[in-house]
Amino acid sequence: MNTIYDIAIAGGGTAGMTAAIYSSRAGKRVLLIEKSVYGGQIISSPEVENYPAFSPSTGYDFAAELHSQVSDLDVEQLNEEVTGIEQDDNEISRCLIVKCSENSYRARCVIIASGTVSRNLDLPGEDKYFGRGISFCAVCDGAFHKGKTVAVVGGGNTALEEALYLSFLCEKVYLIYRHSSLSAEETLIIDAQKKRNIVLMPETEIVKLHGKDELEKIGLISSGRSLELEISGLFVAIGRIPQNQIFVDLLDLDNEGYIIAEDNCHTSIPGIFAAGDCRTKDLRQLVTAAADGARASSEALKYLQKNIEPQ
Repeated sequence: MNTIYDIAIAGGGTAGMTAAIYSSRAGKRVLLIEKSVYGGQIISSPEVENYPAFSPSTGYDFAAELHSQVSDLDVEQLNEEVTGIEQDDNEISRCLIVKCSENSYRARCVIIASGTVSRNLDLPGEDKYFGRGISFCAVCDGAFHKGKTVAVVGGGNTALEEALYLSFLCEKVYLIYRHSSLSAEETLIIDAQKKRNIVLMPETEIVKLHGKDELEKIGLISSGRSLELEISGLFVAIGRIPQNQIFVDLLDLDNEGYIIAEDNCHTSIPGIFAAGDCRTKDLRQLVTAAADGARASSEALKYLQKNIEPQ
């Protein structure tokens, strides 16, 4: 733990990788830490169509291009899980200690870009059926249900994107959502309504999962009445949970667990910044994640110049 990095970045999604690019190009010693696959949740998106000046492509391709940019720079990359951040007792070094699953690292400042994970249904048997009929990614698992009947639960953009992707593979796709109307973008709603094999099921809630070794059918309450659907797969897209549990005793979080940080990405502790979907914000999109990464890097550079670097 002798090396002291200028900026350590926790999370290798769009926000984290953008922060790494900006920080490295500013001549700083940068450590980028990602516990699994670089790219974050965008990897599972079948298409990226709303990123400015970017031709329609898959989320995986977008993430791969971004990671290629990072790899071309002098950024140290580690595949470890961040388990906490502590303030160093040594006032001379003025460092933060980033604790990971295998080692600990010292940095002058830290950018948290921990992202979010899919929200579960919280139904009995859900863990049993994960990977055996229940999935969070149509692109990853849709092919297993080719020519069969599946269901998607959720009413936002992700749910509509999942349903539209599956409509090209499956005989029938039930789109299940609790409210009377969908909350997705109008263009996605129109596209779904045009699909003859997408069946909209408003005011419907999944209450039970059935199956021996694999998911075979689901129990529903739809407009006050009980019914069952025989399906081969259930794709869950009911929102996301911020990956901030390890920071609950360190930073100020809101009631949903998002790090409280304004557009300048400053958190409640000087030298720690939050970027991307993990922070409080009104819009969580690819373009805002990239913007957060750039802003967090800019603010970190200002912090280093003011508090660490010799005047």
